[in-house]
Amino acid sequence: MRVISWNLGKNFKIIEQQLKIVDEEKPDILALQEVTSKSYKIINEILRPKFKHIHFSLDLIKDNKLSVGPRKLGVLTASNYKLEMRDLNEFNIPWRERILNHNIYTGKKKIRFYNAYIPPGSSNGWIKIETLEGIFEGLNTTSSDPRILCGDFNIPQSENHRHNIITFAQKMKLKGKPRLKKSFRGGSGKRWDQAERNLFENLKPVGMQDSYRKKHSYKTYEYSFAIIRKGKVAAKRRFDHFFTSDDLSVNQIGYLHSYREKKLSDHSPIQIDLD
Repeated sequence: MRVISWNLGKNFKIIEQQLKIVDEEKPDILALQEVTSKSYKIINEILRPKFKHIHFSLDLIKDNKLSVGPRKLGVLTASNYKLEMRDLNEFNIPWRERILNHNIYTGKKKIRFYNAYIPPGSSNGWIKIETLEGIFEGLNTTSSDPRILCGDFNIPQSENHRHNIITFAQKMKLKGKPRLKKSFRGGSGKRWDQAERNLFENLKPVGMQDSYRKKHSYKTYEYSFAIIRKGKVAAKRRFDHFFTSDDLSVNQIGYLHSYREKKLSDHSPIQIDLD
C-alpha cells in the first residue's frame, strides 16, 4: 500500500500540475493539507476519476460562518480503498476540520487512518498546542486495529543525533544542550515542549512511532519545508510526517523533493510504502 501526504499550499493556479503526482507516483491513498472550499472544487474534479472515495474535512463544518481566516484551511483524503468516517468526537481539538479520521478497509484488514494539519504556532498561538494535545490524547490508547497518522504537523523546530527532537519551546545553542524556555508565547514553556514531544516520544508505549525514524536514525538529516527570506533559505524543518503502528511494516519512506524544487509547494510530499 502506497500513501502520499502533501501540504499543497494555496496557489490555485497550479493545482493541475500538483496533482500530476497521482499519475507519476500512483498512491493508493492521498492525504492533502491546506485545502480550501475553492481549491476543493478543482481538486475533486481532477481526483474523482482516479479515486473511488474522496472526503473533505470542511464538509464537517455545518456553520459556514466559521470557515474564515485560518479555519478556511482543511484536509482531504482520497482513497481507492473503502473509507468510513470514525466518531467525530474521537479527538477533542479546537478546530475540528483540522483532522479527518477514517476506517480504511483493505480487503479483510481495517486500518484507522488519520490525516491532520496542525495550525502553526507563530500565527495561531496555543491553538497549535491544544490541537497537538487533543490528537495525542485520542491516540494514546492501545488499539487492536493498525493505525496511520499523517500530515503537516508544524513540528519540530529541529532534530539532531545528540538531542533527537528540539522543540520550539527550546532555545537552540551552537554548542551544548538546548535550553527549555520557562515561558513561551504567553504560557508554560514546559507544556508547549511536552505537547510537541508527545507524538514523537510518548506514543511508543501504545505501539505507534515516527515512521521515518523507524527506518532512519537521527544521524540522517532530512527536511520537508524550507523558510525563504529575502530569496535565501533561512531554515529547514521536517514538518511532514507519518506515524504508524508497530503492526504495520514500513517498506520504504521518503520525501519527494522534486515537487518542492519545482516550486509546486513550499512542502515536499512524504511517501510511505507499507507491506
